[in-house]
Amino acid sequence: MAGQIRIQQVQLLYEQAPLDIIANLLVAPLLVVATWNALPQTALLIWLALLETTVMARLGLTIAFRRCSDATCAIECWSIAYIVTCAASGICWGGSIVLLNLSPALVYDTLIALVLGGMLMGGVLTMSSELVAYVAYALPLALPPVTWLLVQDDPLRGTMGSTGILYLLLALITAYRYHHTLIRSLRLGLENLSVARSLAGAKEKTEEINRQLAEQQTALRDSVEALRELYQVISTPRRRASEKIQAMLAMGCQRFAVSTGTLCHIVGERCEITQTIPSDGEIPQGEVLALADTYCRDTLRVPQPIGFEHASAGPWRQHPCFRKYQLEVYLGTPVRVGEELFGTLSFSDRKPRSTLFTVVDRELIQLMAQWVGGVLAQERMAEASQRQQTLLAHASRLNTLGEMASSLVHEINQPVTAIALYAEACLARLAHQSVEPAELRDTLEKIAAQSARANTIIQRIRHFARRGKTHHTVVQIRELLEEVADFLNLEARRHAIRITYDTAEDLPPVLADPLQIQQVIINLVRNAVDAIDGREDPRTIVISARHEQETVELTVQDTGSGLKPDILGQLLHPFFTTKPEGLGLGLPISQAIVEAHGGRLWVTSNHGPGVTFHFTLPVAPPAAAPEYVVQSERTAEPVSNR
Repeated sequence: MAGQIRIQQVQLLYEQAPLDIIANLLVAPLLVVATWNALPQTALLIWLALLETTVMARLGLTIAFRRCSDATCAIECWSIAYIVTCAASGICWGGSIVLLNLSPALVYDTLIALVLGGMLMGGVLTMSSELVAYVAYALPLALPPVTWLLVQDDPLRGTMGSTGILYLLLALITAYRYHHTLIRSLRLGLENLSVARSLAGAKEKTEEINRQLAEQQTALRDSVEALRELYQVISTPRRRASEKIQAMLAMGCQRFAVSTGTLCHIVGERCEITQTIPSDGEIPQGEVLALADTYCRDTLRVPQPIGFEHASAGPWRQHPCFRKYQLEVYLGTPVRVGEELFGTLSFSDRKPRSTLFTVVDRELIQLMAQWVGGVLAQERMAEASQRQQTLLAHASRLNTLGEMASSLVHEINQPVTAIALYAEACLARLAHQSVEPAELRDTLEKIAAQSARANTIIQRIRHFARRGKTHHTVVQIRELLEEVADFLNLEARRHAIRITYDTAEDLPPVLADPLQIQQVIINLVRNAVDAIDGREDPRTIVISARHEQETVELTVQDTGSGLKPDILGQLLHPFFTTKPEGLGLGLPISQAIVEAHGGRLWVTSNHGPGVTFHFTLPVAPPAAAPEYVVQSERTAEPVSNR
């Protein structure tokens, strides 16, 4: 701060110099004019020339200081130079002692003394910023004339000299106080300037903090909105993983203001488009691209998302993907399924983006990629679980056929025996040559009928024993019961049990895998048969189907021995069984099949003997009605009560 005060002192000295210079240029000539006729003119002119020379030197110095581009670098030199010129001016004014010696009268002495006193006090105002400059000016100016007045024998002149001494002291004290007041003012000004700068800096910092807070608030609101949009997508129930991913891609396109969203599966140097929106875009779903021709290769090289808004305006314009597909905008990140790299999730557009991708955008696409990886992992686990369930269900069907083997052999043996008897009868009549065409035709028709019956039984066994992929289609419950009725009736006849069917006429179609639902019905009926076996009348099983709101409920009611309440709660647990040779898998498999169809399976005790198994299936959506109509045209007669 001291250096800055020093600089301002000298600057103020030079700023006030023109006032003192003008005063010197005017007052000195006026004094010469006033004493022109009383004093020697040569002496007046010499004195005036010397004085004005020093004044002009001060003027030139002032002009040079103002024109200097960086006078602060040599501020002490400028100060010393001005002090010297001030001292020179003071000496010239003090040289007026010559004029006092030549003065013919006291009045001229008084005039000269008044002029000197005025110049002495004028210097207080113009030179006190640099106290040394004023002292260098005032002492040479005042001491010679005052000393001359004091040494004179004239009391009046002595009084004037004494007054001059006091006047000089007063001027010096005034200059000293003015100087220190000015220094304090300059220091206070600098302190105020420092405070003002500090306040300005604090204000700028505050504004910067407020701006950052505003940006953070905007980013926070943006994050909340992005998470809300993502939550709406992932929380909406959808049946298949592809539908979930399509919805997420649509949300991403809207969020990032781009036209295309893509999920790519990368194997080696191949990049397959597994999901894309719009589906009818330039690169359709299922298209296989060379990895080197895509931005995906660069996306896989870094853990963070890659994003740019104007490829043609930067180094990305040299990329093969830009040269081939002209994609200006791209935001992509890797997708992992567990620890395995699956591919990339990306959003792109052919038109440049006016705004930059934000931190929220980059974090959002990472969340989306993690969610997609989770969905794909769940889909893989669901497929594996479905395969296991299918294998278990197939094993259960084969086990069922094995347990029914003797009954099936007996059932097939009947039409085969009938065919053999009819064939022997035909041969016997042909041997006796007593065959009537009408009788032969009737016998052959019976053989054909029995053959068709045997073939039907064999085909249904093969159908029930086959293993294939789960295939949901629109079917009628009455059709399912009609197709499985032979098995159910066969098992019931073997144990002397009567099965009754009670299905409503207005049952809506359901969306199901027919073979799996038939397996559930057979499992429940066989359990009912086992429960009734060994009991006295009534020995009946009732199979019912009713429409309940958005589902169709099927029930299998038996008149068996029933179950205790503690057993009812464990009946659907794997490996729990009440049969001596059972595995405890039939009911859990049936429950898994029903739940996979979107329904549920449970058991209740009857008011009378036995228990009732219930399970529901969702009604087929209206959009599937055309498929149901086609199947309805092939539907056989409804199952009758038996």
